[in-house]
Amino acid sequence: MRRRLSAQAQELAVRRLSELNHNNYATSHFVGTSNVYLAKKYGLTPVGTMAHEWIMCTGQGDHKHNPAYSNWYALDAWVKEYGVLNGIALTDTITTDWFLRDFQLTYATLFSGVRHDSGDPFAWGEKMIAHYETLGIDPKTKTLLFSDSLDFEKAYKLYSHFREKANVAFGIGTYISNDTNVPALNIVMKVTKCNGMDVAKISDTPGKGMCKNADYVEYLQRCIDWRLANDK
Repeated sequence: MRRRLSAQAQELAVRRLSELNHNNYATSHFVGTSNVYLAKKYGLTPVGTMAHEWIMCTGQGDHKHNPAYSNWYALDAWVKEYGVLNGIALTDTITTDWFLRDFQLTYATLFSGVRHDSGDPFAWGEKMIAHYETLGIDPKTKTLLFSDSLDFEKAYKLYSHFREKANVAFGIGTYISNDTNVPALNIVMKVTKCNGMDVAKISDTPGKGMCKNADYVEYLQRCIDWRLANDK
């Protein structure tokens, strides 16, 4: 939780949720925490998903790779490492539409679901469901994980909309660990170079992209345009 009020506030929240989880496990929907230290301390499952940095570095931080294939290289390397236990795939490193171009039957089958982190969550969820259906996969066997600036009200609206269509899960960080009148710091650590090479994130939300070199972003876009024209 990078936007927590403090380490103490985060631990208080995780401890309280863990108590509810242990005392009434049958009705609890608290799965775990991405804070590995607190997971160990309170006997919780450490949970997380694929990071943007993984896709950026695996797909772009290599002179041999065309960066327009970033998602494919990252998904392929992940599957080779973890086999059939692949968890949740992240969709928006170089836009969700481009991710879906590489998220075809093999990967869509091997990953248990997909994660939303930018753009309209309702439009994204419908797009994911349609993609699974196009591939002949029942969306109800997959998880849609929402994690973009959520609070309980937003999460409930998403749950109500998608609960009959797919498995639904939520990653709520800031709202739980900084539910005060103190504005949360908008701090996100992102990689900008890997192996001495520029890398970039092109988000579904304007302003959430990341790259220090505008020339590289232009180059990445040219690579994407080339692939769009030539990779049928």
